[in-house]
Amino acid sequence: MNATPDHPELDQLSADVAGLLGGIGLDPADGWPARRHRIDIRFAASAARHPGRVAARDAEGQATYLELEWLADDIARRLSGRSGPGGAVAVRVLRSCEAAAAVVGVLRAGAAVLPLEPGHNAGLQEFLMRDAGAGMVVSDSGLLRDEIPVAKAGRFVIAVRPQAVVRREIAPQAAFLALPQGGAPGRAAAVRPVSHLDVLSWVDGCVPVLGVGPQDVWSCFHSLSLDLGMREMWGPLLSGGCAVMVDRDTAGEAGGFARLLAERRVTVLTQLPSAFARLAAAARPGSLPALRHVLLADEPVDARVVDGWRSAGIAPRAVVRDVSGAATVL
Repeated sequence: MNATPDHPELDQLSADVAGLLGGIGLDPADGWPARRHRIDIRFAASAARHPGRVAARDAEGQATYLELEWLADDIARRLSGRSGPGGAVAVRVLRSCEAAAAVVGVLRAGAAVLPLEPGHNAGLQEFLMRDAGAGMVVSDSGLLRDEIPVAKAGRFVIAVRPQAVVRREIAPQAAFLALPQGGAPGRAAAVRPVSHLDVLSWVDGCVPVLGVGPQDVWSCFHSLSLDLGMREMWGPLLSGGCAVMVDRDTAGEAGGFARLLAERRVTVLTQLPSAFARLAAAARPGSLPALRHVLLADEPVDARVVDGWRSAGIAPRAVVRDVSGAATVL
């Protein structure tokens, strides 16, 4: 998808989105939507404010907010009547500029998202889908055996799983089902619901503190199957910024990731401390002048790595924070 910010027809398209928001009780001119407790509602408001702005980029292209909104709405319509409140839909997507549309589409249909990494073992994916009671799949990276395609929306195939699925009632406030941490698939703990509020509280805690907005470029480094991956995408997309989607190969090679951060002039970097240590070892002094914020989360932070990063002058403007708790400056 390509951005078309100079086309006059976007004014009408923006008006169309504003009308849609009005129909569900939102005013896109408000600073924050009244119903701010759902990710999909908040994203619709963001798309109405910034329709022609580039929302996400990957190695092959880009997508505007309005393009993602349209695609999400298409996915939601095609899921209607097949999945909804109380259910889960597996989302098996690449880390592309359109990945957010698949997530928003499922949420808009009222279901919770079970994120699956395309590279995960098929047996593990099957186990997780059974555990979550997911009877539907949204995929841009192929289908597993017995998954039957029933619809298509853009690059995404929507499929049903015909085998008997144990119905698991998902709480309506759940946005994601977090994957188990480690262990063999057959002995892993059950997937854990993560609410809309859990995700939005992280965003609302970070965005005002950082003073970020539409001018900012965020990296989206982690798989959606990780808690941090579930959260980091919404920092840019709910504040009008641009999300740079980092593909799996680049994420696995610290030198390549450092080059991507420089080329895309990323201003906000979110990292697990272990991944940050690899980046700090690979990046050259002064190579990331645009970077303003480094957000570390979900693992203990090694102060020696932070000190080494700072003394090397890799990103002279960047403030490093531990955002696992109260966004502590390191």
